[in-house]
Amino acid sequence: MNSLQQLYLQAIIKHQEQEKVKQEEQVSKQSQEILKQQQLLSLISCSPNNLMEKKAQSLIDIQNRVTQYFQQQVLRKQVVTIQNCIEYHLPYFLNVLGNLIIHGLDQIQGETEQISLLKAQYITQPIRITMSSSLFQTLSLMLRSQLVQYDKGTQYLSKFLIFRDDFCDIFFNTLYQYQITSNQQVSQQLSFTQLNSMIKKIPEDIWGTFIFKMLSQQQQKLNKDQFLVQFNQYTVNMNNFFKKSNLIFDVVENTVKQTAQMHNDSIFQEYLLIMGSFKATTQDFLKKATSVYFEEQNDEIDINEFNIRTQRIHKQMNCSILYLLPMLLQIESHMIDMIQQDRYNENTQVKNSCNYYLKMIEKLKNKCVYNGEEECNCKKCQCVRRNRNSAKESQKKKREALEKIGPLQDAYEQLQKKVKGIENENETLRQLLTEVFKHPTVSILSPEFIEPLTKVIQDTDPVQHSSSFEC
Repeated sequence: MNSLQQLYLQAIIKHQEQEKVKQEEQVSKQSQEILKQQQLLSLISCSPNNLMEKKAQSLIDIQNRVTQYFQQQVLRKQVVTIQNCIEYHLPYFLNVLGNLIIHGLDQIQGETEQISLLKAQYITQPIRITMSSSLFQTLSLMLRSQLVQYDKGTQYLSKFLIFRDDFCDIFFNTLYQYQITSNQQVSQQLSFTQLNSMIKKIPEDIWGTFIFKMLSQQQQKLNKDQFLVQFNQYTVNMNNFFKKSNLIFDVVENTVKQTAQMHNDSIFQEYLLIMGSFKATTQDFLKKATSVYFEEQNDEIDINEFNIRTQRIHKQMNCSILYLLPMLLQIESHMIDMIQQDRYNENTQVKNSCNYYLKMIEKLKNKCVYNGEEECNCKKCQCVRRNRNSAKESQKKKREALEKIGPLQDAYEQLQKKVKGIENENETLRQLLTEVFKHPTVSILSPEFIEPLTKVIQDTDPVQHSSSFEC
């Protein structure tokens, strides 16, 4: 091939390449035009439901950004200072949570209109605030780490039951509700309404509903196997709660150390009753509950039947063991509210009885809820089992001894009856002789035979003779 042919061939190849590039550019332009038309059609056909969906998605996005902000503060160990801007009376811990969330809204950027609407709603109607799982866990971590500065009462929230690392997930997983968007996107949310209802116990069966959801893991039915597994976990969690430091115990202990004039007997008494009831009745309750809740092995009960049977067993055992967790949440909330409202008047001299409660709590802390059952291998349970075995061995030896001396015991009782009969006969004889000697004729003759008769009686009475000899 000469040089001319080579140039011609190169020109053809180059032209083909240029045509290929033009075709690709044309296809790309057509694709972009089609995409624009589709977007325009989607905007034109956008319905109100689609707008609500965008709004719902926007709320989730805002919660995620608030969560990220607080997570950064935790990583930096930076204290967040908040001010009260809520125009609604709430339990103290909810007031702090609400102001924290509002503070978080002020710190994030974007969608200013939506954020402003949320903030205005939260200020006037904080009961409508909801939290995602990550937001609630992050806020709990901040309060546990004492990274929130609000007022003097905030320090007590570091050990508040619902914010503790061992109970935070339990409360969220039990109380959350689903929020579903129009395109079936699901979000789990914990609302202030539910938490406030738990504290006020409104409606009346809310604690029963809470416990059912916790035991059933948010299922519609609860079976026996699931009940046993979840109740055992519930027992372990509560046992650890009472063994470790907690809010009520710390308040009692600090009161004794500071010799402060604090008069809060009602809450301390209620805490002792809850703690004592848990320690004393847990195992008995479990044995009784399985027969009350589940009459047959494959029984499943719903929430209504669960509440009815819970009331029945609580009445029979005179306790409220299943409600201990919500009861503790309620009294801890009341304790913090009282501290916040400064009901402890240091100028009023009252009897400081906290030392008594401290001793009682320490005593109950050392008592294991399993009370010697084989399920637990702690030192207390080992000691209880040794004492029980020792008592059983002692009873066994006593029974064996009684079996051996049984015939002798029977013979001894028969001999006692004979002795009693002889003594009665002797007494009758003495009374008769006394009456005879009172007769005038016999009394004249008595000196002649009274002395020989006395001698005969002494000679024939070995018991009297023996007693005289011993003396």
